[in-house]
Amino acid sequence: MRATIAVMAKQNEHGRLIAAAAKAALAPLGCKRKGQSRLWYSDQRFWVISIEFQPSAWSKGSYLNVGATWLWHARPGFGFDMGYRVADFVPFENADQFGPSVAGMAARAAKEVIALRERFRSVADVYRYLVPLATSDGWRLYHAAVAAGLVGDVDTAHRLFQQFEAWAVSPQWQTKLQTECVKLAGLLNEPIIYRSAVLDIIEQRRQLIGLPSDPYCLGELDSTI
Repeated sequence: MRATIAVMAKQNEHGRLIAAAAKAALAPLGCKRKGQSRLWYSDQRFWVISIEFQPSAWSKGSYLNVGATWLWHARPGFGFDMGYRVADFVPFENADQFGPSVAGMAARAAKEVIALRERFRSVADVYRYLVPLATSDGWRLYHAAVAAGLVGDVDTAHRLFQQFEAWAVSPQWQTKLQTECVKLAGLLNEPIIYRSAVLDIIEQRRQLIGLPSDPYCLGELDSTI
């Protein structure tokens, strides 16, 4: 029995090193760990920074993925709407080798969190980032359209929502989202009602990913260019 416990502890040694390094680098920034997973996150109210110490299917160790998730689409899970891989795989060979490597990886994650917070201080910052990228069908159209509506760029929001609505779709989730686009587009000329509708979507997403309700989120959304 003791031998089995020792083997299990040895097998999970790299996991404990990752958790300790992540806690040391990210907890002081207010980031939280998702349960006992390798995912950490920073709650930015209408968006989330996801920090994933991604395992490999082939060997012990970790990749590092960091990016932003805009919360104005109600679905389970975190994910990466911008950003992703910021550090390649670091293999676990032994604690002496892996400990310093994963500490450096966690420090890199902390720098990425700080940079993303600085880059996207407001909805207007998100809008300025997203709209130039909305040049083809897909998620970029939707996210840019929502952001444009929030900052009062109604013409751009209408145009992008219409492009998204025209996107050829087949999965049920795409059809459902296009229906949501039609609804939001119809509210663009009523900014208070539009922001309230987006807030409802954000609150749904927060609930789906286990974040608490945020009564101050609407103030964050009431942003100008």
